[in-house]
Parts: sequence; structure tokens; C-alpha cells
Amino acid sequence: MTFLIVLGFYFAALAGVFFLSRRHIGMPALGLTAGAVLARLWTDSLTPLVADAGFVVEVPPLHSIVAVALTLLPALIVMTRATKAHSLGHQIYGSIVFGALAVMLTYGAFANAVVLDAMSEGVVLQLLPYDNAIITVCIILALIDVVYHKKHRTAGRKH
Repeated sequence: MTFLIVLGFYFAALAGVFFLSRRHIGMPALGLTAGAVLARLWTDSLTPLVADAGFVVEVPPLHSIVAVALTLLPALIVMTRATKAHSLGHQIYGSIVFGALAVMLTYGAFANAVVLDAMSEGVVLQLLPYDNAIITVCIILALIDVVYHKKHRTAGRKH
């Protein structure tokens, strides 16, 4: 049960940060996807470099920290430049999609860092077959947001 609570707090923190940013979901979610690809390509190579630089931790494993950082960093960079969401509903929707996508993309590294208890393992094993579907739906929602998002015109702009 402890793992599920920690995973819930992790989701809430990611969704909360995105909600407070007041941004559209499209570009940051695609940044998360790019970060997941970068993490897959570079985590094994960068982990020894980070360890040689003096960053040493026992728990969670350094490999997990590097993988999560590589996944989240592009999204955070893109988030600073993404357009602002102008409705509360869009902010809530975006934060839920961003949190779900971030959790699913960093789940493997996150699971390596936390020990599963018996109850959590049962729940996780039931949900694990749906991770590809959840990631796919989140990416499709992000693409829809990018394609159909209309920028608000500023009041003083001449046409």
C-alpha cells in the first residue's frame, strides 16, 4: 500500500506543478515523450558520468534519478514557453493528462526506486497491461491540443 500512496503523491505533485503553470497540455506532453526517448537512449551512458561528478546516492538508485530527470527536464523546459490555458477546465484537464503521462513514462525508473509491498504489487500487476493504452491516449490528447489550439488575440494588436 505504501507504494501506491507514494505513487499517488508523485502524480499529485506532477499534476499540481502543471496546474500551477497554467499551460496548454500539447507541447509539454510532447516534451515528456521526447524526454522518455532521451532517457531510454542516454540513462546508461550518463549515470556513470553523474556518479563521477560526485553525485552519489544509495536510495533511490542513481540510475532511476537520472532516468526521471532526463524524462521530466524537456517537459519543464517546454512548459516555460508553452501558451497559457485560459480556462480552469482546460487547466484541470491538462494537469490530469500531464500527470498521468509523466507517471506512466517514468514508472519503470520510479518502480526501481521504491519497494513494492504485497498489496501494491497486486494492484500494479492488474494495471500494468494498460500502460501502453494510457500513454497512447495521453499523446493523442496532446496532439489534438496542439492541432486544435487557437491562440487568443491580444486586445491592442492591429490586423
